[in-house]
Amino acid sequence: MCDFMTLAVFSELLRYTSVRELSLCNARLHLAVHEGPLARLGRRDDAGAELLRAAPPPACPAIVFLRLAGFQVTVNDRLALRGPLLLPFLAGFTSLSELDLSLDKSTIGGSSGSLLFIDDKILQQFFCCLAAHFRGLQSLRINFWRITLEDSDRTMRQIAKYFKLCGLSFLRANGLIVTDSAKRVQMEHVFVQTILTHLQCLTWLCLDGVELTETQATSIGKCVRDRYPGTALEISAKDVHVRSVKALVTAAEEGGRTEVVYTGGPSCRLKITKMQKGGRGKKK
Repeated sequence: MCDFMTLAVFSELLRYTSVRELSLCNARLHLAVHEGPLARLGRRDDAGAELLRAAPPPACPAIVFLRLAGFQVTVNDRLALRGPLLLPFLAGFTSLSELDLSLDKSTIGGSSGSLLFIDDKILQQFFCCLAAHFRGLQSLRINFWRITLEDSDRTMRQIAKYFKLCGLSFLRANGLIVTDSAKRVQMEHVFVQTILTHLQCLTWLCLDGVELTETQATSIGKCVRDRYPGTALEISAKDVHVRSVKALVTAAEEGGRTEVVYTGGPSCRLKITKMQKGGRGKKK
């Protein structure tokens, strides 16, 4: 438990530290606020926005690797920040190369009160902030995010614009769940296709444990074949159904423009090489 005076001291520590790596995975920060807007928050108030107004993002030019998987901030016993909601408070971490904002896996099957449902607004604000303040970020982990969208088409178009401004080469999205609440369908494959098409520097994508039907996996394979902008991509698909993985590979290789080296077993890896126009790629 701490107050804003303690928080100010911590901010000063971040400003002058020479530490390059910081891990606060599964840590809990409890803020006690007895006066001001934060002390009078209602159930519908945006605790994150009020906290951002009360405590501007700390400056931290030294830290390069920041791991906040499962990290939570509570204000007066109310869970206020975790996962994507933490990003605006990290704008002062100007040297970040690797960031982990995974959610706590244990809450996936928990009560509705313990879950964070990432809606259209949260998802768009997250990638807008990422594109504006973290263009040097190379690695991002968003494991166990549960995304629920009402206007999925519009949201995918919007985040596609932000993806084009990001320099991410490594994205880990284990256990990802994406739902279109209006149509009541799963759409993890649509989110993955948006990533593959618009993240210009992506070379490594981890989808361990993501549930994909054969049809959804086929659409991802076609996206890799026809729309992925790079020439080399590695996908980790551990705990994805073997039939779905094979459907992805078959679709990607159709037409002979893409070569896939498939390593099955416990570590399911796909090494994908796009053939150069006018000639075939070299096999390794």
